[in-house]
Amino acid sequence: MYYEINANILPQIRLVDTAVLEPPYVHRKRQPDEYILYIMKQGVLYLREEEKEYELREGDVLLLDTDFVHEGLKASECEYYYIHFRHPQIYRREVQPGFMENLLRIRGTCLQQDSGSHKRYRDDVLWLPKHVSLGRKGGYLRVLKLIQEAMEQHRNQMENYKVACECRFMEALVAISREALSSWTARPTHGIPSSYHRVHELLNYLNENYHRQISGAGIEEEFSCNFDYLNRVFKKNIGKTIFACLNEIRIHRAMELLATTSMKISAVGYRVGFKDDGYFCKVFKKYTGISPGQYGALAGVREMECEDGNGNLQ
Repeated sequence: MYYEINANILPQIRLVDTAVLEPPYVHRKRQPDEYILYIMKQGVLYLREEEKEYELREGDVLLLDTDFVHEGLKASECEYYYIHFRHPQIYRREVQPGFMENLLRIRGTCLQQDSGSHKRYRDDVLWLPKHVSLGRKGGYLRVLKLIQEAMEQHRNQMENYKVACECRFMEALVAISREALSSWTARPTHGIPSSYHRVHELLNYLNENYHRQISGAGIEEEFSCNFDYLNRVFKKNIGKTIFACLNEIRIHRAMELLATTSMKISAVGYRVGFKDDGYFCKVFKKYTGISPGQYGALAGVREMECEDGNGNLQ
């Protein structure tokens, strides 16, 4: 089961803290009027929600629903984070055939988009699993850090503390959602080919290293795989070659620099990974239809139109 959440709206947090249970205490029976997210730190927590029983351990995340009664099954020693929150647009969804594959397609699309654009690329929907085990990996540690920061914001009660707390919590939900999808793809029983993982690893690699010198030999060494094979698989999944995708990423970053800085064109090209000015200009015009100089001039005109007579941004 998954929950569809409108990510454009922050959750309204009432409580965020840690709980420590010790025998003979057993979690009380209740039906909450708000959602409660549990993130296990250590020990075991035995819970039942309606007819479903859970044995939660370190790294487990569980969302308790306002429509269901939950209760403890037996006493145990454990420690966990709890976050009580409401949200005006959260909907329970059963996982239908093809649901997870669709989430993978969304991820692949996002990895190819221009991060400098105002377009949101379907970021308005967050898919949160009902129950997921994050294990003890880096994703779990990131979630814990964000929840700890949310707790700190909630406790300091300085101006806008609720907003700061809720932003950290929303970021934690995004991290949980991402980790759940990544964990699902890693299970061999779901039939996701290993080539798919390589394609997404390669997309991440290009996004993180676009400013460096990237060659076919370097990619072979990084991924311990024949470049021609990788390129074929990449094009089959993404619709373009590795270096065509790399050039797109570089041009997107160049557009950001030309629009927001006064750097020389040659410096911009070098910054995004082009060592030859002429080649940079040629590739830039191929993807945008205009030269870097023309693009920079148009960006400057747009910025001036946003200023008043004293040079202040309106």
